[in-house]
Amino acid sequence: MTNPSETIKAPPFAVERGRNVDLPAVSVVAIGRNEGQRLVACLESIKASDYPAERLELIYVDTNSTDESCSAAERLGAKVIRIQPEFPSAAAARNAGLREATHDLVHFLDGDTVLDAFWLRKAVETMRDPTIVCVFGRREEMAPTATVYNFWTHHDWYVSPGSTGACGGDALFRREALETVGGYDAGLIAGEERDLCFRLLRDSDVSIIRLDEPMTMHDIHMTRFSQYWKRCFRSGYAYAQVASRYKGLRAWRRTCYRNVAHAAITLVAIISSITIGSWWPLAVWLALAFAAILRGAFRHRAQVGGMGGAILYALHHYLSKAPIVLGHADFALRSVFKGKPKTLVEYRDG
Repeated sequence: MTNPSETIKAPPFAVERGRNVDLPAVSVVAIGRNEGQRLVACLESIKASDYPAERLELIYVDTNSTDESCSAAERLGAKVIRIQPEFPSAAAARNAGLREATHDLVHFLDGDTVLDAFWLRKAVETMRDPTIVCVFGRREEMAPTATVYNFWTHHDWYVSPGSTGACGGDALFRREALETVGGYDAGLIAGEERDLCFRLLRDSDVSIIRLDEPMTMHDIHMTRFSQYWKRCFRSGYAYAQVASRYKGLRAWRRTCYRNVAHAAITLVAIISSITIGSWWPLAVWLALAFAAILRGAFRHRAQVGGMGGAILYALHHYLSKAPIVLGHADFALRSVFKGKPKTLVEYRDG
């Protein structure tokens, strides 16, 4: 097993760049729904990769797109799989791609990402270690300063290099490992990667590795607070849903409890100020919130690259708690009253 504290770099290539010997075939599965030009850029980046074209299988899984995504993918040489699941989710799309993939290594990509030209070789070389079942690298935003939401998302993607407990949507897997645990859970609207990785690691002495190498550029294209709210709400719902499944996910459950505690304290401060007709309870809460934001900023300043940006990023962690807690509550109420699970929450409309 890899020491989690180590910074992992891709091992040296076994072959010279550009040569085709000693490289296994890889199935690359892109998934999407109404991605438009983002999907075109994604598929073109795969085709332009520094990996032998004859050893790449290109698959696109489409979930009820109403644009020209499928025809564009076909023009670019992808095998197009159209699905219309009763419960649309990224997990269902990835499972459909896995079923169609013919190679032992399967790399998943979201359709709004662009693949780094040299990533596949680095990832494949790392997978020569038979104890590694998944490899992923750095996902970053294409325009991290275009909006504050892009900035927040850009830093949300960060995962410390080394052995880790979960990957994101873009990652290279061993097909056999995925099939052994039954693939992704198609009933999850989000958080499916954490659920899958927990099952991969639970019963086997294997590793999931995050390389300190560029992997994909992502296009969040978020411009409105309503989009941000929906995305955070979805995350909160998924966090509670996945955390409730496994005793081993104590950290996720503790995070849920802390989020609820923050929300409760905020409500108590507001109600107390109204009830006693004084601004003091609210002032105390504001002081505590400011202290928490500063504490978070100091924790993230090395990652973000400066105290100003770190404060802005820490503010996101505090603002997001409201929609996240509502997502927690939505899941809890559906669980208690045996309601239907939440279906797809789309935060982007173009």
